[in-house]
Amino acid sequence: MARTRQTSGKTVGGPAKRGTLPLKKTTRHVAAKCVLGPSTRIRKDFTRLKPQRWNLWCIFCRDGAEVLYECSSCPRVVCEHCVSVPTESKKIAIRNDVLFICPGCHEIRNKRATKGTIIKPYFGFEDAQGSPALELPIIVNASIKLTSRSEICTAPVLILNFVLHGVDPSGSPARMMQALLLPYIPAKDLHYHEIIFDFGTDEKFKTHEKSMERLVNEVGRTVFDRIEVFVLTHSETTRGDIWGGHESAVTVGRGKIKVAKPTPVAYTVDDFFDGIFVAGVGELLKGATLWMLVCGHMVRETESFKSFTACIKRYDIENAFAFGAEGLHVCLTTPFVAAYVERVLVEGFLVQEVMTSLLAVCPRLAMHASIIHVHVMNTLRRRPPTIAEYNKGKLYMDDKSSIIMSTYTFFDENQRPWGNALPLQCSSCKCLRQWKRISFSIADNCSVAKFACSICGCIIEYARPSQSQIILFTQGYQAASAGGRLSRKNQRAGGSGWLISTQEVEPGL
Repeated sequence: MARTRQTSGKTVGGPAKRGTLPLKKTTRHVAAKCVLGPSTRIRKDFTRLKPQRWNLWCIFCRDGAEVLYECSSCPRVVCEHCVSVPTESKKIAIRNDVLFICPGCHEIRNKRATKGTIIKPYFGFEDAQGSPALELPIIVNASIKLTSRSEICTAPVLILNFVLHGVDPSGSPARMMQALLLPYIPAKDLHYHEIIFDFGTDEKFKTHEKSMERLVNEVGRTVFDRIEVFVLTHSETTRGDIWGGHESAVTVGRGKIKVAKPTPVAYTVDDFFDGIFVAGVGELLKGATLWMLVCGHMVRETESFKSFTACIKRYDIENAFAFGAEGLHVCLTTPFVAAYVERVLVEGFLVQEVMTSLLAVCPRLAMHASIIHVHVMNTLRRRPPTIAEYNKGKLYMDDKSSIIMSTYTFFDENQRPWGNALPLQCSSCKCLRQWKRISFSIADNCSVAKFACSICGCIIEYARPSQSQIILFTQGYQAASAGGRLSRKNQRAGGSGWLISTQEVEPGL
């Protein structure tokens, strides 16, 4: 017989009975109106944005120094090693009536004022009227590594990692996020809490509620500019409900082989949110980013996904991510989360500004799952202003409030036509990997992809999703020549890219 062995599964989602929380007897969480709380320290009526605090690390060398020059227009700093101030001018540079303008703000302001027609030399220090305070331009000892709108953020961050009891959190993206932020954010400002939850019974729910009260009391004394919330659990396969815990174990098996197997309990998305984010934790979600690390049944089932987007709005969550894989392998999301840490949490960009950069670094996740991004515009704002907002002197506010849902799906002309995975085996002749593309070319504007089995001639077709756009398309190049030039493998070498489908889930609040 064939040699076999058994390993525990990583994606264990499946059928589960629907449970009812004792919370149903009380009032459901209702999010406050779109007003800015004290934690944001930002008001909509600001006429001129000025930094209230500055970052800890130099924007060029990402290091500290005895002297850090603080930009008067943004929270960036530049160390004395990256900006050389002549010895005879240092007394002028540190005067209270002299302002320092970092090179990035100088670039942005110069381009905006002259529309790029006049490039002025960089003096660095100026008086209140904007005139150079030094006689000669200063020397910048740095190379181009980041954009003129990047920064090295060191603002306080809270990471909450909710993990279902029985799920192995090893390699969790939340743990990785904490590790990646440690070099940038001081330990006192980087809070990480891992919560193993199980509220499958009334008694377990009471225990969970008490633990959430302790959590809120512990973190409630700190003002966080960023809050990242991860939920690692399973989803029910037929309704899209989310597993919240287990009932008492039931003994299964016969004779000496008996196993105590707990019965999973799943809740509707509404009930799950109200159960897990109980005792004031819901207030922490305002303006936060939510990572739903559950299998794709939650987003595939219409009713459960509607409930999910409604909860995002109700809890005032600014950004939420979910994944469409039927059996999600969470470890494959780590490159995406790592890029998010670098571009959003460290460099300070908005998610929608750098989404293409995040997609470009996760090819394995691309072949595994689609990425769903839900963005609530004009919700409560927790994050600090971006560099672009500082330079414009005002916060960016949308004209209306709405929920924008974007679905990103990877496609490959030869292996993943219009985002659909080709079956490994032909259903007719049962041969493996015998598909040949007979029609499907982005260059020919072909909306239907056709593949034929080279053995039996069986044909399968895939249509392009309606209202989808193509981004990050590459034409199937590879480094083939000795000189390293990119050349096509052959005329049938297919290209690849991402499809984005965007819709306004709710046209107004």
